[in-house]
Amino acid sequence: MFFEEVLIFRHGEIAFGIPTSFIGQILRVPDITPLALSPGEVRGLCALGGNIATAIDINLLLGFPFCPGTEPKNRVITLNAPWSSLCLLVDEVSISVTVDPKKIEYLETNKEIIAAILHHENELIQVIDLDHAMKRVQKVSVNPRNVSDKTIVLKHTMLSNEHERYLVFKMGGVHYALLIDNLREILNADVPITTIAGANPEIQGMMSLREELIVVADLRLYYHYQPIIGDKNRIMIVQRQGRTLGLVIDEIVDIHEFSQSDIDVSGDNSNQIAGVIQFEDHLISLIGEELIESIMSRNEEIILNSEAILTDTTQEASIEVVIFQLGSEEYAFEIEEVAEIIDMTPVTPVADSHEMIDGIINIRGQIVTIGSLHKRLGIEPSHREDQKIIICHAKGSRIGFFVNYVSDVMAIPHDLMRKDDGEDGIFSHILHLNEGKRLVMLFNPNVSQLLRGEK
Repeated sequence: MFFEEVLIFRHGEIAFGIPTSFIGQILRVPDITPLALSPGEVRGLCALGGNIATAIDINLLLGFPFCPGTEPKNRVITLNAPWSSLCLLVDEVSISVTVDPKKIEYLETNKEIIAAILHHENELIQVIDLDHAMKRVQKVSVNPRNVSDKTIVLKHTMLSNEHERYLVFKMGGVHYALLIDNLREILNADVPITTIAGANPEIQGMMSLREELIVVADLRLYYHYQPIIGDKNRIMIVQRQGRTLGLVIDEIVDIHEFSQSDIDVSGDNSNQIAGVIQFEDHLISLIGEELIESIMSRNEEIILNSEAILTDTTQEASIEVVIFQLGSEEYAFEIEEVAEIIDMTPVTPVADSHEMIDGIINIRGQIVTIGSLHKRLGIEPSHREDQKIIICHAKGSRIGFFVNYVSDVMAIPHDLMRKDDGEDGIFSHILHLNEGKRLVMLFNPNVSQLLRGEK
């Protein structure tokens, strides 16, 4: 195994590297739902880009104290195939570097998690063999628990193309499973829910999730179970044909993969159970798409009304922004526009390019254009070595901008936003923070237009 580029991350003063060929994105840490009876390194499940991923704490895998996941520098790193269902939780991401073959020493043994030592500047980077690391997670033994005098040990295996992934959960002490593809994310059930008068019995009400109103149904009532209220209760957010619904359950058990041959579909003639899976010493009832469609159809009017209510209350919501400094002033992008934030890296100039283009950079094998907000705004460029590059989405591609530093990531209520009436159309709003003592200019969403002077 030979590495061409590695991403450096840190635990305190110790630096490690991951081959960038396996890395998808670097993101802030989302909410993580713990899993029962999981290996110690598995912190739980989280929603990333509309998919459910298993979060692995790389600190625990390396024998260090766990990553809290709540510190400003903590990040999750998504992985490409064959580990696209996993993500890594790390203390701090540093920078990606191209490997100089003369400065890397590959270890002879293939039985250790560290595959090579990279000499970078004045420190040594321990490069991780992801294949060996993931196998180590699989081999972690789980402390058995006695259930009805029989021992259950969950086995964690890597995914194969012949199987599909299911979220296994409990209601009324019975195991159920739902295809992961039907899930958008999983939340703690201790969120404020507004009741809806006259709704069907299983409807708890509506909840607000990132400016979206979602109808929440108690799946336990649909199956005639008495709800067990506790801190393990979760809300599964499912999505079907553009409609979204929250389903309350007792607790999450684990994620498993099953093949179609594992499923017995000959038992139940109702749409509540799509099949039964025999797993270890218990049965798992499979919830099919028909059941989700049935609950949505039964409450179609409420779900549609929630969309109308959301439209009426848009002005009361807030937006999340990334605030940064250019020159002596502060500016912001809406966080949906931002793909990632990276450290300063050399830029390659491009001949005959637009005057607002500084050049290009290579990020994990992808060429990203670097635009100049300094030139667009008539600001003297900064030459700080610690400046950052904000990578933004732009018409199916990505574009980066140098900034002095990133100062805040925060939610801004609409009542603190004033529409900008500038004729050039660069900014959409002015953010009035700290009782109007701190003014931040919010760029228009389409960042690619900033380079061409379009409105």
